[in-house]
Amino acid sequence: MRKNILFSTTRQWNPGDEFILLGTINILKEVLGEFNPIIYNRNPETRQTFQYLNPFRKIYINNNKILEIVNSFLRIGFWDNSFKDTSDISNIDLVVFAGSPEWIGGRLDTLYKQILKNNILTIYIGIGSGNTFKYKNLKKLYKTALEKSILITTRDTYTYNELKTLNPYLLPCPALFSSKEEKKISKVKKIGLIYATYKSAPYNKISKNAYNYLKKVYTKLLKHFDCEIICHYIDELDEVYKDFPGVKIYYSYDSKDYINIYKNFDIVIGPRIHGIGISASIGIPGILIGHDIRADTGKGFLADIFNYGEDYKSIIQNINLYINNIRKINKNLRQYKYKVKEIYISLLKSKLTYND
Repeated sequence: MRKNILFSTTRQWNPGDEFILLGTINILKEVLGEFNPIIYNRNPETRQTFQYLNPFRKIYINNNKILEIVNSFLRIGFWDNSFKDTSDISNIDLVVFAGSPEWIGGRLDTLYKQILKNNILTIYIGIGSGNTFKYKNLKKLYKTALEKSILITTRDTYTYNELKTLNPYLLPCPALFSSKEEKKISKVKKIGLIYATYKSAPYNKISKNAYNYLKKVYTKLLKHFDCEIICHYIDELDEVYKDFPGVKIYYSYDSKDYINIYKNFDIVIGPRIHGIGISASIGIPGILIGHDIRADTGKGFLADIFNYGEDYKSIIQNINLYINNIRKINKNLRQYKYKVKEIYISLLKSKLTYND
């Protein structure tokens, strides 16, 4: 029988979450074969942070015209194609929290309660931190679920150290497996610059200081190298054409398109961790411009990390180093991906097949 696996993720919000989901599904299929992927959508347009306080959230509308009219004004629940508060979690065989720093929080409280009430199997794969936290200060709800989980891997050292009593594994974010194919690179022809701005939605933007640095560095790089720009979020398009008129811009609403978008490049540079991650999955080396605590995740993608504010000349030196050694760097990255993949498969098989 095909298993039903529920993934905590976002859809049409942060492409990075969807790169993580692609990689997680790819790796789980190698262990479990085909299954039914179901999502618990944390997109704030779908599942608001304090929605669990809404007394009407569990109303199920079934041919009731009055309720339908009321719902059009009050927005009772949501209608997107994802797991709802009224869905029967007993039909779920496994819940997966993967990659994102948002493995706890208000949007997940309802799910955690359902997991514990129904004793649903859970795993945490490559979870990380967006902000500092203390395990001892987490809600009992989260701590109980973590303690019952059959596998925890973390993508950064901070999260690993905080969860150390739970015996986690320190392994790269599963976005490393988002692409099934790799690119062999013998020469650097084109460099991809990942754009971000402070003028976009919360959690999809960077600080104004980081943005100013990025704009300055990209202006310099465009003079030295053949570069094109990638945007992940719709709000960025209004800004990028003002900042870099005449430069070729890439964007898609569909996260799966980014595998083909990133394939156009031989080196990728930018502040989007999972832009660096999907590139690493393809075999393209990255230079991550760190702007918050999440930059540590870049180590799992073998990225070189520069914090915003550093002399741009250091980045140019690093690019030239990549250019002169690209064949070897590309080969090492592809081999590294397969070694990490073997570790993940071995771990997942030992945990999931035993509990099958």
